[in-house]
Amino acid sequence: MKNIVWLASYPKSGNTWFRMFLANYEKNAEKPVSLEDIESTPIASSAVDFEEQIGLNPFELYRDEVDIYRPDMYRALSIRIEEKEEPCYKKVHDAYTLNKDGYPLFPGDVSKCAVYFVRNPLDVCVSYANHGAKKIEKTFNLLLNEEAFIAGGKEGQLRQKLLSWKNHVQSWKNQSEIPVHIVRYEDMLQKPVEAFGGIVCFLGLEYDEERLKRAILNSDFRQLQKMEKENGFKERLQKSRQFFWKGKIGNYHDFLSDEQIKKIVDYNYDTMKEFGYIDAGGQLVV
Repeated sequence: MKNIVWLASYPKSGNTWFRMFLANYEKNAEKPVSLEDIESTPIASSAVDFEEQIGLNPFELYRDEVDIYRPDMYRALSIRIEEKEEPCYKKVHDAYTLNKDGYPLFPGDVSKCAVYFVRNPLDVCVSYANHGAKKIEKTFNLLLNEEAFIAGGKEGQLRQKLLSWKNHVQSWKNQSEIPVHIVRYEDMLQKPVEAFGGIVCFLGLEYDEERLKRAILNSDFRQLQKMEKENGFKERLQKSRQFFWKGKIGNYHDFLSDEQIKKIVDYNYDTMKEFGYIDAGGQLVV
């Protein structure tokens, strides 16, 4: 049964923000739901889920061996939730890749669809550095590294291959196994009714504009910052001051050097232009 919906993105591109919107939209309450309500959309690279579904400790396997088991992990999950007759949403930071046996990590036979969140890589670079309390130079290099991956140590999450920023985006855009709807982070900020409403329609959820606007308001970035400040948030890394940091467009101007901006733009030029971060004249639009 195709009952898994992948919420995919390069890190710090609006994935968790959307999950909060979705929790608010599904609950349809007057007041905002708590940050804990997105526990129902855990990350697809959960080592706990791997051990529960496969019966093996992923940290006793080689990383490539873990990837061989991951498609079956999701098939087992699909069977387990089948009787609920509703989709299971899974946050994903992996690029869309094949394992050593040539099979996609995310099998099309149990995948209903995917929503992919894309954000200006210049802002991603700065936001991701803040998230991990890392130096800008480290995340700058990560975005341009075709061999980039996160996690996969002896604890925490399974390894997630990121590739470069541009190939992360293209990997999900160009695959043909899973229907995908791509939404820009910037449109979620500037045109929220259109952006979030488009996702609601794509997912086949009941569309109600009043409900939509209330969910957008209840998951407003400032609201999320306030909730995190008051109650904390489990997805914030211990060394990071806050998960919901600034959330604005063009924040990179205050943190990246001209040289860093040029290198990111040059490396990702075609993809940035495709998604409207560079205009027809070759100039940055933010």
